[in-house]
Amino acid sequence: MSTPNTSNQSFDILSYPRAARTETIVVDTNGLTNDASDYPQHPNVLYGNLNGVVPDQTMLLTSQEGSVQSALALGAGVSVVNDNKGVNKVLDLLLEPASQTDQPLYDRPLYSDFSYAEVAEALFKPGEINIVGFVGRTGAGKSTTITRLIDTLHENGGYGGLFQVDAFFIRSRKDRKAWLTDPGISETERTERKRVITWWDLGRAAATLDEIRKGEHVHMEGLYDMQQGGEMVGTLDIDPGAKGYTVFVEGTALLVPELSRSIGSFVYLNTHDHVRAQLLMQRNLRDGYTPDDSHQRKVLTDAAETNEHIAYNLREQRFKSGALTVLDNTHRGRTLRLMPPYIPQK
Repeated sequence: MSTPNTSNQSFDILSYPRAARTETIVVDTNGLTNDASDYPQHPNVLYGNLNGVVPDQTMLLTSQEGSVQSALALGAGVSVVNDNKGVNKVLDLLLEPASQTDQPLYDRPLYSDFSYAEVAEALFKPGEINIVGFVGRTGAGKSTTITRLIDTLHENGGYGGLFQVDAFFIRSRKDRKAWLTDPGISETERTERKRVITWWDLGRAAATLDEIRKGEHVHMEGLYDMQQGGEMVGTLDIDPGAKGYTVFVEGTALLVPELSRSIGSFVYLNTHDHVRAQLLMQRNLRDGYTPDDSHQRKVLTDAAETNEHIAYNLREQRFKSGALTVLDNTHRGRTLRLMPPYIPQK
């Protein structure tokens, strides 16, 4: 991975610390015009390098590509900062996250652990239809997390259901493979077909969400079903009723404008990349892929997410709108941990 081009942006967070907690913030002033005395003084903020700190509980702010790579390898969180404005913006984000978002969970201190019951309660609005997008990298644990939240919501008298954007894949897994490997197409066409963003019918997904928002009962058949080998045998049935209903929208492409306009607020589910890679390998081996095939699938999806689904401009728009909660799921435990309200891009 290379350092993003920050020529037209003041900062970008690449990763949160592996421990999903920031005890120390280190500002590397090399390459910046200001020195330490020009920045805010805070007991948790150091100026220099990672020597003497616990990397997997540390955020490094730097403009130096060499520092980025070594810090990520140590498990530190990293934000690339392009200028002094970027440094101050990231410090505000890490030290006063509630000032950067209007989401209710940020009433609690950063890195608080929330039970599934607390998260479910925060996302349910009696008498209203609340459409919440759960976005995150492939393998972040979105499906499992949403299932637990829906079960908890029902146990506590609320109402909600799952809306999987992958159900709106245009082709079955078998047909898509044949479509991608068609020997009769040009290399230009083949490259275009490999763009994962073209595999969904996002317009149809958005129109369906709009119907649900109006309170309409939606029943659909012949959808993509990953649990059935990627065949077009899936169903969707959501009846929001009048007592209040939370629609948990799951997918990696939720920030794309064609779909995001139909979603009220967003939860980004963060999982450290090392953990995510292990879980993806387990899933793909279970589905019959070889280890090499699994690695290639991750390379393909990571590139698509980095360049299109969760590209910088889409993440920046969501951050600036304030309608974003970031929860960490790295440890797959009984709680979800509140992270700074900015989507990282490893």
